[in-house]
Amino acid sequence: MKNNWALITGAGKRIGRAVALDLAAHGWNIVVHYRSSAKEAKQLAFEIQDLGQSACLAEIDLSDAKAAEKLIPSLTKEIGPIHALVNNAALFEPDEYDPDGSRHFAINADAPRLLSKAFRDTLPKGERGVIVNMLDGTPPASNFSAYARSKNFLADMTLNMAKSFAPKIRVNGVAPSYVLPSLRQSELSFRKLAGDKIVTTEQVVTALRRLIETPAATGIIEKI
Repeated sequence: MKNNWALITGAGKRIGRAVALDLAAHGWNIVVHYRSSAKEAKQLAFEIQDLGQSACLAEIDLSDAKAAEKLIPSLTKEIGPIHALVNNAALFEPDEYDPDGSRHFAINADAPRLLSKAFRDTLPKGERGVIVNMLDGTPPASNFSAYARSKNFLADMTLNMAKSFAPKIRVNGVAPSYVLPSLRQSELSFRKLAGDKIVTTEQVVTALRRLIETPAATGIIEKI
C-alpha cells in the first residue's frame, strides 16, 4: 500500500498532524484536509514533502454535507485513487454551544459516513482500501452529551461498515483515552482529570498505522 494516497481529515493540528507525519514517514502520500488551519496545513505539507512524499491540500467545511460528498471524487480526478481514509476531524464543544447536537452529528458522524461511502465508490475495481475512524475511549460524562452521542454513533457505524464494505475495504477504529488537553482546558486541569490514563500521540499513531498496515485487520476498535 506504500506510495499510495491517504486522506486525513483535520490534519492541520494535534493528532491529525501526527498521523499525517507518521504515515508520510512510512511511505504514504498525504491529502491534508483542514477547515481553518491554512497556515498549519501548508507547513505540514512542506514537512511531508521533506520526508520525500507528495502532499495535497484540501480545504472544506465538513459540516457542509454536499462538500463532504464531493471531496473524494474531486480529489481522485486530481491525484488518482485514494487508498486510505482517516476520519480524524471532530467537533468537541459543550452542549450549550450545540443544544440540538446537529453540528456535532454533522461533523463527527455524518461527514465520516459520506466520506467513507465516496471512498468506497471511487476506489477502482479490484483494488483494496482501508478506513480508520478516530473514536473516543473516555468520552466526557456530562455537559458533552452531543459529542458523546456522535462518537458512539461513529463507533457503531465503524463495525457496520466493516461488514458491509468487506472485502473491498477494511474499516477499523482507534479509541484513545486522554491524549491532549482540549482548547478550553489548561495542562494542569487536563492532568488532574486524566490521572494515569494519558496516552501519547506516538501510541495513537502507532496503533492507527498498525490497523492500516495489517491486511487482515477489519472490524477492530482498538482502545488504548
